[in-house]
Amino acid sequence: MKDDISTGFPSMRNSQLVRWVFLALLLGFIPAGVWAGTSDVCGPAPAVKAALDQLPQKTPADTEWGFHEKRLAALQALLRQYPDDVFVQQANLRWGRTVARKDLQISEYKSRHEQNPASAPLDYLYGLTLVGRQTPEAIKLFDAALKQDPAFALPHLELVTIYRSQVFSDKAQSVQHLQAYLDACPASLEGYGALTGVADKEFLRPYAVKLRALVENRSDADAVDAYRTLWALEFKTHPASEYDALRRRVGQDLARLRQLPLEDKPQWYQTLERGYGLVGDKKQAAWADDQLLTRIPLPCATVASSKFFDDHMFPGADSPPDKKHAFYGALYEQSGQWIRERPNCLVFWAYRNYGIENLEDMPSAQVETNIDQMLEATARNVGPEGPPSGTYSRAAEILSKKHLEPHRVVEWAQKGLVQWEIESKAPLYDLNPEKDTYATSRAENRLRLLGYEIDGYLQLTQADKAQVQLEQMDRWLQEFKSLGGKVNAAKTDAGLYVVYWGLRARAAELQGRKQDAMAFYQNALQARLTAQQKPETGRKDELADNAHRLWTNLGGTEEGWQLWYGRPANDLANQATLTWQEAHEPLPAFELADLHGKTWNLAALKGKTTFLNFWASW
Repeated sequence: MKDDISTGFPSMRNSQLVRWVFLALLLGFIPAGVWAGTSDVCGPAPAVKAALDQLPQKTPADTEWGFHEKRLAALQALLRQYPDDVFVQQANLRWGRTVARKDLQISEYKSRHEQNPASAPLDYLYGLTLVGRQTPEAIKLFDAALKQDPAFALPHLELVTIYRSQVFSDKAQSVQHLQAYLDACPASLEGYGALTGVADKEFLRPYAVKLRALVENRSDADAVDAYRTLWALEFKTHPASEYDALRRRVGQDLARLRQLPLEDKPQWYQTLERGYGLVGDKKQAAWADDQLLTRIPLPCATVASSKFFDDHMFPGADSPPDKKHAFYGALYEQSGQWIRERPNCLVFWAYRNYGIENLEDMPSAQVETNIDQMLEATARNVGPEGPPSGTYSRAAEILSKKHLEPHRVVEWAQKGLVQWEIESKAPLYDLNPEKDTYATSRAENRLRLLGYEIDGYLQLTQADKAQVQLEQMDRWLQEFKSLGGKVNAAKTDAGLYVVYWGLRARAAELQGRKQDAMAFYQNALQARLTAQQKPETGRKDELADNAHRLWTNLGGTEEGWQLWYGRPANDLANQATLTWQEAHEPLPAFELADLHGKTWNLAALKGKTTFLNFWASW
């Protein structure tokens, strides 16, 4: 049966297909319910595809939770309309942002699978629910689906992704499953998108040719979007000496694509921007980006915000105070405008927090009002579970640093710790190669929340309450040290002990135990030197100032202070900010062409000291 390249579906007429499926079901060739949906194995049927394309997209007016519920309701309606369609079920399983919803999906599809264990689609769908939770079991289910029905190609794509992950890395398996999928579904644009992760030029070259044949006579948004993949493959499979010819071809593609009436599709603008970038037309690339932001309002991007970060860079910790003040003042003012246009964009609220935190001269009432507004915006967006622990931590941190409303610092730290307990019970994503690091980071966040609570008590001069929590912090620090898993574990440990000993020193001083306090300050400052923490340029160094004041009060001399702490601290402050760290991981094979057409690969760099400068643009 010949495939219709323009649609990706068998070219036989629909009536013939219906009669064939009905006859097969009648004679028992296909288990009832397996192919009862309306879609082909390589892609949704036209009606289903159209329905999926019409699912709600997030707008600036939507809150995160409101959009989640709106899209979920639309998916549930689609499931009622197409209850057996595997692509509708796939879309439904991939949508959901709560642990409880994921648990329900796993339970539901486990039950379905147990009732019909010989169904390849149910093997696949049940496997989807387990990816990230129980990925080894998901792999078994995908393999079982392919064994039961080799023509059911969807598990191949999932296995490509899994075998590309660092945790389950297997390049040979990944390529094998990608080839199998593309052989079964040569008109599936989704399969071609996965090719950009393959390094073998000989493998890629024929698929680049096939992809061009697929898209060059199409004018739909999906095909236009696929041009970005096509161009990436063509440049990847040709030597640098042929790049000029490729750019001319991209220019021809752009001339055709620019004429398409797709002004309401974001893919059109994104593809034009990429293409103009490839041919070096910065003006037209900027036009495409501006038009996208103007005509299709995105939830967390505006023309003004994009331009601001084109023109401004975050200052470093060692930047001059006046430069920092100018940047954060501008960021605070501009983010206020962005928030008025996008009140539900939490990224813009985060930018505003940077301004609040770093502007020393901001009036207290203004700080407090802004923090309240940030918490209200977060609550609107996150749904019934309430703000995450990180939101409470950030609010407590800013007020703690500015010595404002200590009772609220305590309250928010306590709420953050309650949320932390809930979050800590969520299973870790098992495709994440940094699971141990994530667990360590999570434990670190708990310690920081407790530190803010203690700081609030100290600001309220409630030393007894602070002392109780300091004992808890000591226990959690011991647990934290046993976790390990971080590259900079020694510096992280030392950094947390800077906080711990500093808090203990303040508590002891509040209780009148000055000698104990001085010993604790010394521990804190020594931990700071170990962690190589530099006080930020232009900001008051409260820890060193408090220790120095007490040192002098106890009869210590300036000469003694400089000998013990002042000189080592100055030496640290004078060190270059850029430091080097050994990676201890092999560099994967690569091949890149420079601006002069010379090709570089791993073999060419072997035995040489090489400086790599990485950058990224969003």
